[in-house]
Amino acid sequence: MTRLSPARAALALALPLALAGCGGGGRSEAPSATTTVAPSKAAPTTTAAAAGKAEEEAAPLLAWADGTPEDGQAPLTVEFKADVEGGTPPLKYSWKFGDETPESNEANPKHTYTKAGKYRADLSVTDSAGDSDTDYIEIEAR
Repeated sequence: MTRLSPARAALALALPLALAGCGGGGRSEAPSATTTVAPSKAAPTTTAAAAGKAEEEAAPLLAWADGTPEDGQAPLTVEFKADVEGGTPPLKYSWKFGDETPESNEANPKHTYTKAGKYRADLSVTDSAGDSDTDYIEIEAR
């Protein structure tokens, strides 16, 4: 009688189980249906597994605040710009300029700092799925 080592015995038991799932006749099931969603023009997409198939999902929302110029003589007019990646449109913007003036809901507002000082302009962006991101830029009017 030939005696198998424990490793060979485990392999001998696993091999028929593995081969049973390799096709080779027998009854097979039809492939499951898939749903394809067109990617958004504004947001890169990633895929997520759903029942073994791919489905489109929006990339996370990322926002950066920018402004030109960042410093200069008062009155200083700054053109702000919200750089955004990802998210689910439509997007909502909020700029707080740091000088006690009303905020702006534009993506790229212009704002004039009438008095000399250092200011922090805060940007907040929220998408339709409730994801949000914030950033800020420092401005100096002399």
